[in-house]
Amino acid sequence: MTSCFRLLVLSDAHYAPTDAGLAGTPAERRCRLGRELLHRAIDDAKRRGGFDAIALMGDMLNDGDAADAESGLADIRNTIHPAAPETPLLVVPGNHDGDPDRFLAAFQHGPGMVELGGYRFVTFADSFDQRDNCTRSAVARRSLMKWAAQSDAPLVVLQHNPVYPNIVSDYPYMLTNRIGVMTDYTQAGVFLSISGHYHAGQPPVVHNGVKYFTAQSLATAPFPYPIITISGRNASIETRHLQLDPEPWLVDCHAHTEFAYCGRDVTADSVISRSRTFGLAGVVLVEHSPQLYCSADDFWHARHIRRPELWRERTEHYRMGQFRRAMLPLRDDYVRIGLEVEVDTDGRLIIHDEDREWADLLVGAVHWPHQDGSDSEAAAFLRTTDAILSQGVDILAHPLRFFRRFNQPVPDGIGTQVADMLAATGTAAEINLHTNDPDPQFLADCIGRGVKLSLASDCHSIHEAGALTAHLALLRQLAGGRDLGESLFQPPQMA
Repeated sequence: MTSCFRLLVLSDAHYAPTDAGLAGTPAERRCRLGRELLHRAIDDAKRRGGFDAIALMGDMLNDGDAADAESGLADIRNTIHPAAPETPLLVVPGNHDGDPDRFLAAFQHGPGMVELGGYRFVTFADSFDQRDNCTRSAVARRSLMKWAAQSDAPLVVLQHNPVYPNIVSDYPYMLTNRIGVMTDYTQAGVFLSISGHYHAGQPPVVHNGVKYFTAQSLATAPFPYPIITISGRNASIETRHLQLDPEPWLVDCHAHTEFAYCGRDVTADSVISRSRTFGLAGVVLVEHSPQLYCSADDFWHARHIRRPELWRERTEHYRMGQFRRAMLPLRDDYVRIGLEVEVDTDGRLIIHDEDREWADLLVGAVHWPHQDGSDSEAAAFLRTTDAILSQGVDILAHPLRFFRRFNQPVPDGIGTQVADMLAATGTAAEINLHTNDPDPQFLADCIGRGVKLSLASDCHSIHEAGALTAHLALLRQLAGGRDLGESLFQPPQMA
């Protein structure tokens, strides 16, 4: 048995791929965001310590009988599997999921027992009647007792409906035969029972040796998801929220738009909407200036760096005017507009003077260090970084990501040198988790030198927009109890 097992619990996402079947659904239930919320929870959990398995606690769909149910299941499957490949799934169907066999088949899962990391997990597919009354079958109850007798390994059970404590309501939240089921759990030696269904959730309560927990609904703000850490026969439960508590300094200073060659499904409007939904105080829409001056092929082959005329001359690929016209109506007290800039081999910042004057914020970035063949990659990186910082950018994007992104070790001492350069020029350093694993020591060195830190989703997909919870957790760790607002960069127009 492993010393520790971490279970990501996702309950009651109530995803609806279209408006079909939404009639009568409470407005606070964000069904159209259900698939995205699942993706966000997985990403957030991965960034904050990871997990060993995922439990889908039912009601992943809002209406399993709607015409779009099949496509909805496919959407969920095609979100979870790429986001957490090779991760074991524990799946229980809910009353909203429609045909339980179809639901379980979508995830190649069935009710029963599975052993993971030395722990035994039993999932139940309980029966619902037309009025949503839920009952555990005699066959399923006998199976639990049979499995319990086979091993002494710790036993965890999962079902959609709560078992304990009793919920007094006109709606049938509880298992109809929950008293008998609770007796089964005690006799079988179950130490943890996990449920969903009741959107408000219930904190863990121990009764007759069994810890009962009911997860809250992911579909309703503040969009909670639990992480359960199991060690031996003990379980600790942390419920995290994808929506941040509003703070005046919570600004995403680096979010991309539909103008990004590297964008997937982001748009300026959707990024603004998600930033508001997930509790940010503001957002800066930032686009790559070289991508607005050059063709995609020239950008991805770094020709704009080696052949400066490609960006200095306004060719048929010039899109800066289009970008500025699209962004201008969006600029207000909540939204600012920035540009992500590099330097070419002449050492010139890749931005026209009139665009520099127009932008609210400049974010410098090293994507391709300038090597001349006579120096190391580390030396080229430092020289390129210095060229950017010396020309007056506000923020240095993903400061050491170049090495990590290309699976290279970060050279010894380079973080200290970059922190010194940032302090000397008064430039902020990003906390950026997009395809990146920031070095906490580098960020601590920045704080120690008085360098401000900037929160950045660097979103290229809509599920990343406004997703700063992991950034904030890292910042709290670094701040050590100090006022977070004092450590953060704030765009001048939003200060």
